[in-house]
Amino acid sequence: MFWLVLPQIILIFFIVFLFFVCVVVRIIRYYYKFPIPGFLTKVIDNPVRRRLFQKPSVLASRMNLEPGMTIVEIGPGKGSYTKAIAQAVMPGGLVYAIDIQESVIEHLKRRVEKEEIPNIIPQIDNAYAFSFSDASVDRVFALACLPEIPQPVKVLREVHRILKPTGLVSLAEFAPDPDYPLRRTVKKWAAEAGFRLHSEFGNWFAYQLNFVKDR
Repeated sequence: MFWLVLPQIILIFFIVFLFFVCVVVRIIRYYYKFPIPGFLTKVIDNPVRRRLFQKPSVLASRMNLEPGMTIVEIGPGKGSYTKAIAQAVMPGGLVYAIDIQESVIEHLKRRVEKEEIPNIIPQIDNAYAFSFSDASVDRVFALACLPEIPQPVKVLREVHRILKPTGLVSLAEFAPDPDYPLRRTVKKWAAEAGFRLHSEFGNWFAYQLNFVKDR
């Protein structure tokens, strides 16, 4: 009987542990802002999350992706979601995976090379001043990353600049994340940056909001 419930016990223990780690990080970050350490992305981006709460293929499918599109992902982490997006825009599409931490980018470069994914371009970039031209990007995606940045509205204004008139920005959040914001907070940020809500998915625990240009 014990062996039958062991997987559930392990799952509960893992979720409790994840909550504990994220609460500690959230408390520290309340007093001192710093990017989530590269090693912690491996804890946050875990198999339980990808299989039960935020499947990469599902999140990618909600973005209305098409072959040939140019995508910018802010804060790619381990690249699990980057890979799903890259597959959806093949052939001809490109995914620029950007981060300010060299360790995250170097790790993703090694994964891209090892798995031979030709249309993912990891690069260091500044979310306050993207290196992309005006109206040059079809989609921007950020998973549990935007709230980590001290000035999220400023970032979204830059997203507004680089998005094409028909572009879309997709923001996804996960409750155990140290910087998890409520939906209404993200909607407020987006409205201040010139976006309007296009579609929304999920629940309070794990949600995804898509926005388009309002002006």
